[in-house]
Amino acid sequence: MAGRAAAAAVHHGLSGGALIVARWKDQPPEPDEGGFWLDELTGERPRVDERRPYRDHQRYPDDPYADGDPVLGRAELRRASKREQRRTRRRRTRGIVVFLVLIGLITGGAYEAFRLTSHRQPKVQPGQPVNLTIQPGEGSREIGRALERAGVIDSAGRFRAVASSRGLDGALKPGDYRLETVMDVDSVIDILVRGPNLGAPFTIPEGFTVQQVVDRIAATKRFSKASLQKALAAPSLEVPFRPKGVKSLEGLLFPQTYRIDKEATPASVLQEMLDQLDSVMNQFDLTATPRHLSPYQVLTIASMVEREAKVPEDRPKIARVIYNRLARGQPLQIDATVQYALGTTRPRLSSKDLQVASPYNTYLHAGLPPTPIASPGTESIKAAMEPAAGPWLFYVLIDADGHHAFTASATEFARLKDEAKRKGLL
Repeated sequence: MAGRAAAAAVHHGLSGGALIVARWKDQPPEPDEGGFWLDELTGERPRVDERRPYRDHQRYPDDPYADGDPVLGRAELRRASKREQRRTRRRRTRGIVVFLVLIGLITGGAYEAFRLTSHRQPKVQPGQPVNLTIQPGEGSREIGRALERAGVIDSAGRFRAVASSRGLDGALKPGDYRLETVMDVDSVIDILVRGPNLGAPFTIPEGFTVQQVVDRIAATKRFSKASLQKALAAPSLEVPFRPKGVKSLEGLLFPQTYRIDKEATPASVLQEMLDQLDSVMNQFDLTATPRHLSPYQVLTIASMVEREAKVPEDRPKIARVIYNRLARGQPLQIDATVQYALGTTRPRLSSKDLQVASPYNTYLHAGLPPTPIASPGTESIKAAMEPAAGPWLFYVLIDADGHHAFTASATEFARLKDEAKRKGLL
């Protein structure tokens, strides 16, 4: 009580209302952080309403003014305010850090889910054959990366995720596989779980007719010729581009190498060839065909190009001759169509041959033949879709390597033809 009275006496005895902080002598004074000297500099004095009690029992357990009777100075108030500001900044910083971490986790999870589940735009042309070997001991990680590099799938991560979710990541069998670009992940996994089964191979060259295709497949001894002939008319076949009323598959069985697996049927083998044609044709803009022809008509022109051209550089020029003659309404006069009508491949046709009564005889009938005359390959389809620019109406064989000369003049054509005959080319 004596100490408190003395402190009060000191407080009330000062002139000008200056405020002094009273402390016990054994309590070390805290350094002033600038409050008082700022008051002296500015000439300000703390007002009565600035004085607030300050209780700090924990820091000063023996402070006789801890009950709030004495009033602390501005320096102490500022120190308390700074401590509170530091605590506020720390809480705000922690909150921001936690918020950013949560946003990062959510964003990362969403991106990973998108990466594993979304279908990316394919970087390669769909339907291209891919031969892939899986080595013993390779896991889903290595297999997925190999499949992605080959263009079979678009995401190795999604391949692993789907295989894992189906419980099949450890059931993928090593061996040699024949796949194709841009396949469905589940379909690839099903194939790899069944294991390699490449089956008997057969190759269909460009320019083969349907009958030649049947003979080539029958040569594998997997199916009889009769069963294949029956499959040509199977109602289950999905035939692309064929107009209504047309029954033939001529020109629609795409030429390349295929394999017959153990579950295959005659119809499934033919369907694979039809599907391959669909994939190849979709490489082109079928809404921008020359002369606004249908895809089937383009295939018909491509089939004639396939049978007529002997060297690659002649394909787009022969296609242009066909389009120029169609534009003029002239008969195409394509020897290959007469050969198809006769069922022969002999290179030299007689005058009698050129008079054969057949809708495929383009010497007698203007316009396109009723159907394609053979299975065109990709390059002949490209030539039919993108013919060369030129006024040509005729072409004549000029050497034994198969090169042709092209002209728009009937006189020049006659001269070139006589010259070819002298060389024994015709």
